[in-house]
Amino acid sequence: MRVSPSYRFSGHETFPCRYAWLPKAIGVIATEPAVLADDKKAMVALGLGKNMVRATRFWVQASGMATLGANGQFAITPLGEQILGEFGLDPFLEDVRTLWLLHWQLSSHVAEPLFAWDFLLNRWPHPELSKSAALRAFRHESDRMDRERELSDSTFAIFGQPRAIGHAALG
Repeated sequence: MRVSPSYRFSGHETFPCRYAWLPKAIGVIATEPAVLADDKKAMVALGLGKNMVRATRFWVQASGMATLGANGQFAITPLGEQILGEFGLDPFLEDVRTLWLLHWQLSSHVAEPLFAWDFLLNRWPHPELSKSAALRAFRHESDRMDRERELSDSTFAIFGQPRAIGHAALG
């Protein structure tokens, strides 16, 4: 019997990752590692509302750009430093290859995979994808896993937007 991983279904506050969020977050973490962990301070530092700050925190961790330590401080990962650091290779996420790398990061979590990314990129069995088919499959899989909460349409919307990460369609 196959054991299902512990999927992450929430945390993005229904916001897709905005391309400016990751560079901004890395800049803040580089100067003040604890700020992003505090909603009010992060709102001021990032210039975002409370839910967007929470979404930014989610996406910066899910993309592998930074981690939250037990001390309540964020640390930039080597990959985050290489891409978005002070001397990063693509600090404004302008190279489509970087966007593909970030999508790969999101779809390759092992311990706590992001449900929509894992399901659609790693387990979708059909040659075509539509919103209605994906939502049906999400709900079926959710029922199979005995999830109490219903998956919302935003689960697919987060994944399905061409600008899910970046400002250009990937393709």
